[in-house]
Amino acid sequence: MRKRNIFLGFTVTLIFLLAGCGKASDSRNSFSELSEYIVEKVMKNYEDGNINQEDIMIDQIYYGHFSRKDVNEIFVLCKILNTPHVAGLDKTVAVLLKADSLEQIAYREFNADNIEIDCMPTSTGQSKILYIGTTTYQGISTQEIQLLNIQDNQWIDTPIEGLKNLEEEYFCFMGNRAIIVSSLDQITNPADIIAVLKWNPDTEQFSLK
Repeated sequence: MRKRNIFLGFTVTLIFLLAGCGKASDSRNSFSELSEYIVEKVMKNYEDGNINQEDIMIDQIYYGHFSRKDVNEIFVLCKILNTPHVAGLDKTVAVLLKADSLEQIAYREFNADNIEIDCMPTSTGQSKILYIGTTTYQGISTQEIQLLNIQDNQWIDTPIEGLKNLEEEYFCFMGNRAIIVSSLDQITNPADIIAVLKWNPDTEQFSLK
């Protein structure tokens, strides 16, 4: 089940940053302006042809530290609607902005039929990004899983150590900051589970539970 991570705390903080202590209507207007700003950023950076505003839906918003632990940042995930299958039925765009100036730090497009993206907190306060994309063609599903770090405006793929000794034909599902590795695309009983990898914020890696 996809989690919706639009946090109330983030909304309150963001409204404070953008609108100060103004009236509630002014705050709502500021938040609406932020949404429009994000949509414009996606349209400007979009790599897969032309796109309309109506095709961009803000799906998740995170507030924290992603590229630097001493900088407050906004990490936004947008769903791209009405895409052809070749572009992925669940195409998702990620935009990282500075919270104070809204300056763009990083941008990336993810193409798959089903996409799960979540933030993995570390003990240093700087989060990493976990991406799992599943694409199905003629009844056969393939997957890509990446643990990403944003550094110097670049997305850096960090190998997931806990997956090294597992077969390549695994299926991975996120939940409660864990990866469940199964021999089947749908788990029907505990025997289908090959391994459970739990996130460790100190080592910044997934390890066998």
